[in-house]
Amino acid sequence: MEYLSILGGRGRRIDEQIAHDLRIHELLGDIFGKRNDDFLRSLYLEQLDNEEVAVFRLNVFRDLLKGEVLDAVAEFVERVNKAARILETEKDAYEEHRIGMHVDAALIYTEAVETAWSRLRGLPIESEGLASFTRYLGEVAGSEKFRELGRRAREAAEARDQIKIRVWIEGDRIRVTREEHGEDLSALVDSLFSRFKGDGQGAEVKYIKTTGDASHIHAAILRGAFKMYRTQYDILRRFSEDFPSFIDDGIASFAKEAEFYLIYINYMKSLEQMGYRFTIPSFIDGGIYVRKFYNLLLAKRGSAVPNDIQTDGSRRIFVITGMNSGGKTTFATSFGQIAFLSKLGLPVPAVEAKIPFFSSIMTAYPVEEDVEESLSRLELDVARAKAIIERADSRSLVITNELFSNTTSDEGLLLTRLFFEELAKRGSYCLFVTFLHKAADLDGVITLVAQPSPEDPERPSYVIAPGRPPAEYMAARIARRYQLTYGKIREAVK
Repeated sequence: MEYLSILGGRGRRIDEQIAHDLRIHELLGDIFGKRNDDFLRSLYLEQLDNEEVAVFRLNVFRDLLKGEVLDAVAEFVERVNKAARILETEKDAYEEHRIGMHVDAALIYTEAVETAWSRLRGLPIESEGLASFTRYLGEVAGSEKFRELGRRAREAAEARDQIKIRVWIEGDRIRVTREEHGEDLSALVDSLFSRFKGDGQGAEVKYIKTTGDASHIHAAILRGAFKMYRTQYDILRRFSEDFPSFIDDGIASFAKEAEFYLIYINYMKSLEQMGYRFTIPSFIDGGIYVRKFYNLLLAKRGSAVPNDIQTDGSRRIFVITGMNSGGKTTFATSFGQIAFLSKLGLPVPAVEAKIPFFSSIMTAYPVEEDVEESLSRLELDVARAKAIIERADSRSLVITNELFSNTTSDEGLLLTRLFFEELAKRGSYCLFVTFLHKAADLDGVITLVAQPSPEDPERPSYVIAPGRPPAEYMAARIARRYQLTYGKIREAVK
């Protein structure tokens, strides 16, 4: 049986500008913490184009969110990775240590496979990914090759347990004997040591697991021990020679790929402990229903405010306006992150999420003027809007922030209307953050407004809700408080 990737497939890397606008790299910094894994990070930057692959991954998450399944998989991955690390470390170890490390790795690996197979086959696994891997694991565990590996590893471990020596430190000399009696090997190891000081007392040493940080001194002692325990040494040596590499390729791939799920579940748990919730998104056609979604970057500080967004699909353009610093951009960016995470096949930060499987996510956030091309901000905005329109389709998500803001209100409104008309023709979804309150009056749009705090109308609540743009923005109220109204300024000029 061939191993089928627990990832279900791969995707394509997100455009760097979109990743910047949606603050994806900052989000990955929170997910990964201090962990540096280029393979995993590359997976988190790959948007899936195939909805079935996303569903495949989400079903794996459903299984892993069952405590017993998660424990079994996490323990298995940890043990396999530990065995792999030992095998990697032994490459640079002294020969005397290498053969012992090889046995250690084999024992850890065989026990991991046997334990995982025993546990997983009795658990309620429903996803295609984990069910397929469990069957694969059973074939590996039941193979003659694996059984022979386990038998020989245990035989080698028993032989190693029989190796006991006594090491005497006498001034600047070390003497090695077989338990209480036997050949004095001090002449063999004496030349390898610098000056050692001791009280002349002996210490019995049993040859137990090695770690890879042992020195040439330990190696010399073992070399002497092996001369006294030739039969046991031959068993250890033959095991290493007969099984130079033993971790199954499919199991190694699973242990590597399963970290994609485990690292995110650990991240979820850290936020759930703070009271935030995650949900498995459902992919639907023609509508958006997301309840109590929030910004992950704010959640880590405990200051995320949940919001809702919905449409039955008859209207797909959301105009988001309202008071300054009221959370409009955060709202749009947070929904963009939900769309992106769902396209990775990951649970999303919300109580409930039913969204399309977007064919593409496109953004147009403020950028600096391109000096080399001598383009103004307005020209850049128009060029980006044109590029978006050329790519957009009925399953595209477009998120813009202050597009067409670098011109007069009338011209900005005209460009906005033309942009909306083109997106509407294609049936695209759009979140349009703007201070052009007249954009809320354009045909076919859903207006969302940043709400003031009920306690203090001049402070934001960070709640974004359906409604009409305010008759007076917070900036006007602040200006009036500091007597910066038009009339006052005219009087001052006179």
